[in-house]
Amino acid sequence: MKKIVSLGVFIAALIWTWNVIHTSEAIGFETHSGIQMQLATIIQNTLTAKKPDAKDLVITRLWTESLGDNKVRAIFAFKFSEPVIENEILEQVIEGEAILYRKPSEDPEVDQWELQSVKTTNDIVVFSEGSTITADGSDEDTESALQPEPAATTTPETSH
Repeated sequence: MKKIVSLGVFIAALIWTWNVIHTSEAIGFETHSGIQMQLATIIQNTLTAKKPDAKDLVITRLWTESLGDNKVRAIFAFKFSEPVIENEILEQVIEGEAILYRKPSEDPEVDQWELQSVKTTNDIVVFSEGSTITADGSDEDTESALQPEPAATTTPETSH
């Protein structure tokens, strides 16, 4: 009896894995790859248009995931450098996500995706050189600004 039950479980597992492997997804690998390449181009073109002095663009993260047959979410992160006052370089890291919807197309061989929303979720600014900020607004040396004032010392009086 155990052998028959074991054989039944084995055959059921074999059929299930066959179906999992041979089931095609509604959104294929090529579509995800194409969306990622187009988003990288859009990020580069937008950065060039909005910040022409920006350089050293690096896309550190860009992936897509299916949210249904006609909806894709793309998560991205990129960083770039731009000059600011007096030879100082500012590095900025921007993270975000975009939602894309599949548009109906006359040609069933071609997928068309429409970018519905883009939002940034995290902006990080890294300064190459730090600045000293004091309460009175004066420009003090960094070490003197961080050193505490020496406390007045008194010696206890002793009576003889």
